[in-house]
Amino acid sequence: MISGARRERGQALLLLLMVLAMGSTWYLVARLNAESGAAAAFRKQRNAEVLSRAKQALIGYIGAQAIKAGENRPGAFPCPEAPADFNNTTGSDGSVSYPCALPIVGRFPWRTIGLDKLVDATGEPLWYAIASGWAGANTVINSECAGASAATGLACSSPGGRLTVDGVTNDVVALIIAPGPTATVSASAGCVGWAQVRSTVAPPDWRNYLECENASSPADATFVTTSTNSAFNDQVLTIAVGDVMPVIEAAVAKRMEREIAPALATVYSPASWGFAGANAVYPYAAAFANPGPGAGTSPYQGAAGLYKGLLPFNQANCTVAASNPRCSNSLLSFAKFGGDTQIGGGGSIRTQSSCAWNSGIYVCTGQYNAPTVSIQISLRVTNVAMGLRKFDASKVTCTAVDDVGAGIGTQTVTCSSSVALQSDGSAIVTVSTGAMPDVAASGWGTYANYMVNVDRLAIGDHALLDTADATTGWFARNEWFRLVYYAVTPSNTAIRLPLERSCSTAGDCLSVSNLTPANKSALLVLAGRGVNGVSRPSATLTDYLEFGNASATYESRTVTPKPVAVYADTGGANAYAVAIGSLATGATFYFKAANANTGTSTLNTAATGTRSLVNENSTNLAAGTIQANAAVQVTWDGTQFLLSKRPFNDRIVAISSN
Repeated sequence: MISGARRERGQALLLLLMVLAMGSTWYLVARLNAESGAAAAFRKQRNAEVLSRAKQALIGYIGAQAIKAGENRPGAFPCPEAPADFNNTTGSDGSVSYPCALPIVGRFPWRTIGLDKLVDATGEPLWYAIASGWAGANTVINSECAGASAATGLACSSPGGRLTVDGVTNDVVALIIAPGPTATVSASAGCVGWAQVRSTVAPPDWRNYLECENASSPADATFVTTSTNSAFNDQVLTIAVGDVMPVIEAAVAKRMEREIAPALATVYSPASWGFAGANAVYPYAAAFANPGPGAGTSPYQGAAGLYKGLLPFNQANCTVAASNPRCSNSLLSFAKFGGDTQIGGGGSIRTQSSCAWNSGIYVCTGQYNAPTVSIQISLRVTNVAMGLRKFDASKVTCTAVDDVGAGIGTQTVTCSSSVALQSDGSAIVTVSTGAMPDVAASGWGTYANYMVNVDRLAIGDHALLDTADATTGWFARNEWFRLVYYAVTPSNTAIRLPLERSCSTAGDCLSVSNLTPANKSALLVLAGRGVNGVSRPSATLTDYLEFGNASATYESRTVTPKPVAVYADTGGANAYAVAIGSLATGATFYFKAANANTGTSTLNTAATGTRSLVNENSTNLAAGTIQANAAVQVTWDGTQFLLSKRPFNDRIVAISSN
């Protein structure tokens, strides 16, 4: 019989063993949980690194493509991998399928971009989603209407494409996704039930790689980064307009310097437009007005004596539409200039010509006597230098027609023509006919008609306005002209004809600080994205240009990132005020000044009261340091506000220097 003491010792031993067993189990479970958590953290970190590498490479690729000569879609994203190349083993996997219909989801085109094959922590290749308007054939991309569609003609009149992510539609235009391991997705809110399998058969079904809303039809342009569904394991990295636009703008500025500026310098060249000297003439500027898109009101028409504003990007030969204020078929007017002159032949001019329009042809008709005669006619075309025009001599023809009563026939006559730009911005077109047919030998009686036919397109739109031009068409097609400010010296416009055109001689050169050489005869300023917190388009120049560039004291500075937030100023000149409730010493923020300062200034916040607003070295502000509608950065040092930075996004492109 076992004694009570021995029985108690046995029970205690069993209890101890149970405690040890439970402790071991707890330790094992805890260790497994810790290892599982560490593994999950490692996978997330690994995926984050791969996604970041893919994003940076993608943005670099977009910038490299945008700067290439002949690229008509600067800023366009590459399409995803061709579905037919899914898991291809012959070297075409990871290559784009172009064009692609957007929005679209597919595998990341690593081979096209020039990367190694990027895979996530589970060995799966990355996936990729693009919003409408950012890839394919119909992209129209600029700082103001990024991601619009060219299919409707006036592309920038419609907003650019965006993706909705986690229920919010903001500036996200693309996603890169690490798909993670296979999962069995249970049906729940926002998730369709689906048992994922990894097939090698093309084309891929994205539901076998992505979960929940990410696996829905790409046409809804809706995605998520998190989900309550336990099977969701997509890791998503977003690409916003602000991520990619700086490299696009930099590429566009370089192409403007390389392609657009030289083209502008040859629009009105001496050899083509009949004036003396070596320097080109530039068109007059168009008054700055709301440049669009959408609510844009500017007709982009230059005005005599106007030397800064918008590029005169009007169209004089176009289909007039209420939605296109740039189009005006009435801008150029044709009229006979002086009398007809006989320049050869044995006959004579019987009746001076009269001119009238006939189906887009300006026809001047006169009469000559037998036997033959050569004639010169001149026409004046107004408002030529108020835009970008070209002269096409092939659009001028000459004919001889029998007396209207006889009605025997018409003969083509050789003729030559030239154009000469005038100081009032008009142009004189001079047409010289060859020898008219012998009236008697032609059986035309005693006299016949001479006709000079000048097609409206003889003074046509320059190639810079042509969206299909192989060299410069990208500029008009993507409507970058809406973001470009233009300045020219009077010396380099028609008003100084026929004198030599040199701003150095006339003393009216444009001076650009921080640019060598500083003196320019004409320049462009690419405004890029707005940095003062104002919604554009607008009719306010300071919503586009920063500081000196908005007041014709031009400057070139390092481009800075766009501010995340800009506070509105509710104060007056020299006494600024913003609604900030708390500020730590050293805190920095931006505000948009409602007025320019005229001297010593203060800044008031609820957190600090009214305090001095000074330069970084604590000196008082000079007049004009802050300009109306400009965003400025200030830092609170505990006793006063320091004007530390000013956001800057202007890029200066010199057309020519003197």
